[in-house]
Amino acid sequence: MKRLISVLLLFLFSCAVNPVTGRNELMLVSEKQELQIGKDSAPSLTWDFGGHYHDSALESYLGSIVKRLWRNSERPQLPVKFYIQNTSVPNAFALPGYVAITRGLLSEMDNEAQFAAVMGHEIGHVMARHTAQRLSRMQLQQFGLAIGAASLGSKGGGETLLKLGAVGSSLLLLNYSRSQEIQADRLGVKYMSRFGYDPYEAISAHKVLGESADNYLKRLGKSRREESFMSGILSTHPRQDVRIGEIQAMINQLPPFEIQGDGKFRETFQNATKTIRETNEVYFKYDKAKLYYQGKKFAAAESTLMEAISLNNHQASFYSLLGLIKLQQKYYGEAKEAFRKSLSIDSAHQPSVYGNGLVYFFEKDYHQAINEFKESIRLYPKHVQSHFGMGKSFYQLKQFSKAIPYLRNFSQAVPRHPEVHGMLGICFDNRREIRSAVIEYKNQLVVAPDTELGRHAQRRLAVLEPFLQKR
Repeated sequence: MKRLISVLLLFLFSCAVNPVTGRNELMLVSEKQELQIGKDSAPSLTWDFGGHYHDSALESYLGSIVKRLWRNSERPQLPVKFYIQNTSVPNAFALPGYVAITRGLLSEMDNEAQFAAVMGHEIGHVMARHTAQRLSRMQLQQFGLAIGAASLGSKGGGETLLKLGAVGSSLLLLNYSRSQEIQADRLGVKYMSRFGYDPYEAISAHKVLGESADNYLKRLGKSRREESFMSGILSTHPRQDVRIGEIQAMINQLPPFEIQGDGKFRETFQNATKTIRETNEVYFKYDKAKLYYQGKKFAAAESTLMEAISLNNHQASFYSLLGLIKLQQKYYGEAKEAFRKSLSIDSAHQPSVYGNGLVYFFEKDYHQAINEFKESIRLYPKHVQSHFGMGKSFYQLKQFSKAIPYLRNFSQAVPRHPEVHGMLGICFDNRREIRSAVIEYKNQLVVAPDTELGRHAQRRLAVLEPFLQKR
């Protein structure tokens, strides 16, 4: 209880000056913690959005623009790295220390000013500490639960507060509030106008975002009416139909500024992005092949993918998908060769490392599979399929204690998987952790009672539950 009171006092007096507004606000996340959260989230966030697109010249050119905007913002002392994410999903985002734009959005842009507008908007979220604000609100909500638990005499209340540091990468990309979006727009317009960019290109940039999202959805056979799908694509961006007029008003309120040249720098931008725009069009075929693969139309997937490879044979993602197609057809040698080719292009291509793990697993070389899954998790810590592969490999080797944490990670992410609870039950059963085994066996019966694991769970429950009742 004393600890809870001291934490309460900490909450009551945790205020900080917002670097953008200059006002005091409740802030439970320090700047150091912000940077650590960004650093910890970056590896998984990278592969949530396709990994890095490798073009050092383009990244250097665009990165210099990002760094110039960053250095002239409210927190220029913070470190920053810029990346292009290799996905056709049109998006851009920033965390403390990390700013990124996707291949899909960048390829649709017309000029440097549009790029500066989008990057300025994302940088604005970081400078105004919007992620830290959301995390602070979440901590307050958790704190309220802890206070309630303490008032009921629960011993778990204080423990709740101690677990708030674990923040997943996807959590950091939840929708910002309307006021935060407006503030980021205002900052983005201000940043770009300082360097002589035409601020009206901020309006054009929002139109480009909307059009690129529509084009992407159309290629997938989707539409904006499918709100859940659209919210994932535009998760960190303002809605175009309500924001353009507001940006116009922001431009009217800007202090005097001087446009350099034409304020757009289109020719330089078009020359620098020529290759990525050409590559992006080839990825349209890859995206189509991926849809076929997800629909288990493997022949169509391979045929379409080979068209993409014939146009550009230097993309690690193309060979990684080919490996997965061969894996589904149980052509393990061809799958391994495709993953080898992918890794020869990009030695840290996580999907191919994971694919190699699957090949070794299906060949029953569980020790080598573990090595591959371990590397896959290092590259992409939140990749739940790699955790499952690792857990299942340890399970096959009857190393049940080592299997449990990986299987648990997977079960938390995919609670209705037809196998994981039964395997966890067996792991706990072999460790003689009867209560945990009973819980997992019961979960197995809820999810998939008519499988071999389900029948095993039923048999073991008939033995273990009476034993528990006698204790």
